[in-house]
Amino acid sequence: MKQHRLSFELEMVTESAYECIKLTGRLAYDTQLAAEQKLAMAAVAVKRRLVLIDVSGLQFLDSTGLALLVRFFKQVVSTSRAMAIIVRDNAVLEKILLIAKLDRLLPIVADEQQLLSLPPLRLPDSVGQEELYSAWRQCRP
Repeated sequence: MKQHRLSFELEMVTESAYECIKLTGRLAYDTQLAAEQKLAMAAVAVKRRLVLIDVSGLQFLDSTGLALLVRFFKQVVSTSRAMAIIVRDNAVLEKILLIAKLDRLLPIVADEQQLLSLPPLRLPDSVGQEELYSAWRQCRP
């Protein structure tokens, strides 16, 4: 019987205006413990005011993974940071996030440039979640 390796990986990339956390693999029930630990460590390690979660590398996302993203979001904003999700060209993940109504909590964008072009991000070190979300909502089609 062929076994597949259950994996979830997280990579943090620090840019001048933001910190990007790239997720790959599966963010699901079967990777919950590893994902929870890695996300908790990332929440503590974040140095920038703006945090971007790039989910475009995820192969699978279930309701447990969505709950982990919401929990991470709450950790980030509780420390006066702002957060958005990047989906790139992953239409399936974008649809899952929209069905789960995560767009009612935080911006979901195609890439960093779409987010960084918002007016409040001219000074990313001073942007708050409410300000970021409001600007994003106003620019949505």
